[in-house]
Order: sequence, then structure tokens, then C-alpha cells
Amino acid sequence: MTKNTVMPCAADFESWTQEDEEKALEASAERMKVKHLIKDGSVWFLAPHGHIYKLPLNLSIDDFVRLSDLQSNTEQIQALKDILAAFAGEDAAKELAKEPAMVPFNILNDYGELLAKIQGVELGKSSASASSSKEPPAVE
Repeated sequence: MTKNTVMPCAADFESWTQEDEEKALEASAERMKVKHLIKDGSVWFLAPHGHIYKLPLNLSIDDFVRLSDLQSNTEQIQALKDILAAFAGEDAAKELAKEPAMVPFNILNDYGELLAKIQGVELGKSSASASSSKEPPAVE
């Protein structure tokens, strides 16, 4: 491909290969990745452009059901913005609205995976679960 970053020329389209496509998609996905850490009962997400978002690990049943029942991407992003507004403030929700669309999708995906892992730990499905959850209940 040519080095023309403003507008591709016809030759760029003609020389575009599947390998070029895969490399471009991988690079784009890499630029939209979010990182997370768990601290003080919250999960903190670092977006690609340096913004940090805080979400609770202890969702209410209503919040969990609301997130689980959402069908469209628009509903999912709105729910994430609402949770951010409730737990991290309105400014965080407004900042999220400025992110590229893939960033909130990646946050939602990671957040859902973390909540599922925590649920597994709480149900004794993980080696990290408390030993008391592995003991049989006492019979009286």
C-alpha cells in the first residue's frame, strides 16, 4: 500500500489483500482494548485514551437483571452509562459517551466476564473460593 494516509488511491484498493485486512483489523482492535484492575470492591477500567472508569463489583439484583436482559447495543451502552453515573458520577458517563463505540463494548464484555467469575467464586466453582463454601452444611 502507498503511504498516502489522507485518501487512498485506486491502486491501494487493487493491491489490498486479505492479509492487509487482517493486520488492519488486529491493529484497530488493539487500539480499542481496555485494561482493568480490581481494587476496593470495584473494577477500574483504563480506556485507550487514558480515561479511567469505575464500576461496582457488587451490583444490585435490579442492575444485574437490567444488564442481563438488554438486547440491543444501544441499550447496553445506555445501561453502562447509567451505572457509571450512579457509581462514578455523571462526568464519567459523559466521558464514556465520547469514547469510540468499541471502548464501551469492550468494557461491557470485560465487566460481564468479571461478574461471571465472581459468581463462580461465590458458588464454590473456583479454587479461589472460600473454604467454608466447600464444606458440607451442618445437619442438626
